[in-house]
Order: sequence, then C-alpha cells, then structure tokens
Amino acid sequence: MNDRNPPLRMPYRILLIVAAVVPVVLSTAAGSVLVNAEEGFPDDAWEWGKLFLGAALLVFAACALTFLGWMARVLLRRPENEDELRFLELLNRVGTAFRKPTRVIATLVALMVLAPIAWLVPSDGLEPGELLIMSARDESGAANARRILVQQWNQAHPDNKVKFIDVGTEPDQQHTRMVSDARKGGAHEADVYVLDVVYMTEFIANGYIRALDESRRSPEGKSDDFLDNVLSTCQDMSGNREGLWALPFNTDAGLLYRSSGAREPASWKDYFPGSANAAHLVGSESLTVTALEAIWAHDGEVVNHDGGLVLTPDRSAVDFDQNAREALRDLAGSYRGKDPEDSVDAEAAALDAFRGGKAGVMRNWPVAYDKLAATAGGSSSLKVTQLPHESVLGGQNLAVSAWTDKPRAAQALIEFLTSPSSELILFEVGGFAPTREYAYMYATRPYRDELRAAVKRARLRPVTPHYTEFSATFREGVLYAISNKGRYPADFPRKLASVVATGSHDN
Repeated sequence: MNDRNPPLRMPYRILLIVAAVVPVVLSTAAGSVLVNAEEGFPDDAWEWGKLFLGAALLVFAACALTFLGWMARVLLRRPENEDELRFLELLNRVGTAFRKPTRVIATLVALMVLAPIAWLVPSDGLEPGELLIMSARDESGAANARRILVQQWNQAHPDNKVKFIDVGTEPDQQHTRMVSDARKGGAHEADVYVLDVVYMTEFIANGYIRALDESRRSPEGKSDDFLDNVLSTCQDMSGNREGLWALPFNTDAGLLYRSSGAREPASWKDYFPGSANAAHLVGSESLTVTALEAIWAHDGEVVNHDGGLVLTPDRSAVDFDQNAREALRDLAGSYRGKDPEDSVDAEAAALDAFRGGKAGVMRNWPVAYDKLAATAGGSSSLKVTQLPHESVLGGQNLAVSAWTDKPRAAQALIEFLTSPSSELILFEVGGFAPTREYAYMYATRPYRDELRAAVKRARLRPVTPHYTEFSATFREGVLYAISNKGRYPADFPRKLASVVATGSHDN
C-alpha cells in the first residue's frame, strides 16, 4: 500500500503559488519604504538599522522571485527529477494540513488583515493626519522663525503636515481661547498648544494636556541641555505628578535696553522712573510683571523663589512686608501725573517711545531687539544688558492635547520644534530666547551671554491653577495703589490668598 499523501489538486497548487507571492510583495513594499524613509545620509543607529532592514527585505524579495519561477513550473506541470519530486512531496504534506476549509479560510483572513496593516502603518510609527498647533501670533514678525521650522517638519513628514490656529497676542485672550478648546466638551481642535508658562499648572490639573511618553523620546528630544529653571516649568509643580507635561519652546526674561548716551543703572530706582515703561500704565499682564519686578528689586517677597505666595502666619492673607509696600509707593511715584490707559499695549508703547527718543532706557523682552536694530542707528547705538535685579521668567511651552488622536505624531512634532538645532534657529532668525545651552553656545547675537544670565536668575510668577484669577486681582490692587500713593485696599492681601486657594476672592 502506498503511504504517500495523495497529490495536491490544481486549485490547491494555485493557492500555494499565491500564498508564496504575498510575502515577496510585502517584503518589496516594506523594504522600499524603509530604504527611502530618510533623506540624506543616516544620522544615527536607528536610521542605519532601518536602512539595513530595508535592504535585507529587498534582497530576500529578489532571491525569492527566482525561487517562485521554479516553484510555479513544478506545480503546474509534471516533475522531471528527484529534487522536484521531493519538493512536491513536501508541498503535499503542507497541503494535507490545509485540506480543512476552516484552515484555508483562517490563513487567507490573516493575510488579508496583516497585509494592509503592514502597508498603512508608517515606518516611523506616527499616526498619519494633519497636526494643528494652537498658538499666539509669531512675534518674530517678518522673520517667521516658527513657521520656518514648521516648513522643515512638513517637508520631512508629508503625512503629518502642520497648520497653526492663531489666537492673538494678548495673554488673557490666548488663555480664554485655549481653555475653550481644551476643556471637557470643548471643540478639541488642537493637537498641540503653545502655552504661556503661567498656564501650565492649570492645564495639568484640569487634564487638558497629557504627560510625555518617555519611552518614545528621541535622542535629539532629550532634556539634557535645557536650562534647569526653564525645564521646571514643564513639570507638575503644584500636584507633583511625575514626568514632563510639555517641552520648552522659548523662554523669556526682561532685558534693559539703553541708548548709547544713557548710563548703566545700578538699581531699579536708577532707571525705572525715567524709563519708557513708566510713561504707560495698562491693566494687563504687563502690569503684573512690572509690579512683581519692582517688589523683588526692593527685596520684597510676596511671591517666593518657588512660585508660592508668602502668607501671614495664619495663612489667611498675603504678607506684604515693608519692602513690598515701599515698592508700591515708588511705583506710584513713577506714574505720578499720568492717567491710566485702557487700550494700549504697554510694551509696544514703551518700544515706540524708546525708538522715538522719548526715553533713553527701556525694560523689554528679547524679541524687541530686532525691531530696534532695524531702525536708524541700528544695533551700533544700542546697549543691551541684564536688569539690575531679578526678572520675571516668561516663555512658552509646547504641550500635547489630552484629546488628540495622534499623540505619537504630536510628541514627535514638539521634540522636533524644541531640538537643539531648532532652538538655535528660533534665536538666530526670530530673536526668541532659547531654552537650550546649545543655542547660547553657538549663537552669534551680541547679547546672548546677558540673556542667558538673565534667564537663569529669572523668577516664577505664582504657581497655581488659578493664575488668571490671581493676576486680575493683583492688577486691580496695584492699580488702586498707584492712584493712592502706594496704599492698597485693606482687603487686598486677603483677596489674593483666597483667589490662589480657591479661584475666587468671595470666600
């Protein structure tokens, strides 16, 4: 009795040929994608690995094509030698295992499922689709430094092109628009938010943004050379949850701009009363910055170095010590004889006054430098130094929305936008204060060392989920004090403590 398996019928032979063709096609497709995934010469071990894997798949496919021709010839006609007979016998045994229709169906279903997955999943593991960044207007003006970086990203990631959703330049407007999008029940348009550092605690506490996936951090996106106090703004400084919740896009610290004939001041009192800033009073975030810096310059506290309010022993009110009260009196004296302005951008107005020669000294942010250098006289007549006291720490962080359906792509984007080379471009092209040591090391801007020192000693504003309420209440009390020789309302310290604790001063 013959113990050989019965020969495969012709439909099964054709099915085996098709099954052998599928991995060859997939290997060719996957190999082509991997080999062409990166433009230029590989930069790291990961890129080399993808290149070698792609090449290996293409070599396998090329060799398999030769085998497929021989296999088809054997299956579709009579075998001519012992090798072909043994091969047919092997296929007969395999075919026996698939004589049950359920096994054939299961195999075909698996191939149908796996093939499109292998084809559709990008080689970099990023979810395909457009990415939306919600951001204030680019303050680098015509330079458009941020958009230059986005264009680079779009060229390298055609499946994840980026567009901006502009929300204006005024901090309160930005906050309102972003919260409206990020909150539960919001529109959830954005994949990434460009957040002012003072809003980080609120967005973390309310679940508006997600922590970064450290397992997916690229070598270029690592945090080794971020300035320590700048990177700390990306942590949960209030709830103490672990991890990073954003990456620092640009930082900020106040700088002192002087015309060539103005002497270098030794203190706040030496420069502020006669500065371009003292000519303008606006009830906006700029007043919060001005008042806090005045208090710190007078060795007052109110807000300590950790961003906490300095409270009375019973913790019912903010403790305005003698130095803080003196600062408010001096601030009121600087504004004496001037009426508050309701609709003026204080920093822009100060810039215009300084540029027009109405004042020889001005406190402003780093992005003001290029606007001044472009005027008559340019940078040759401009002196830029640190303030003679600690500055408020400003800046913006890139955070991934908790609601995005493309978290891996969004994280890859913010790592790219905050990489060492990106930070250098932001500084050199746009004048944004960089967040990494690398950019300060290789930048050519003449004030880079002064800026770096100013950023490293800059101080936090209150770290609280209720920062917008704090700032509005603080400005209200400061405006009152300026109009009343530095005396604030009796319940002002209590209101500040209450609003930081609960978000309301009505308790």
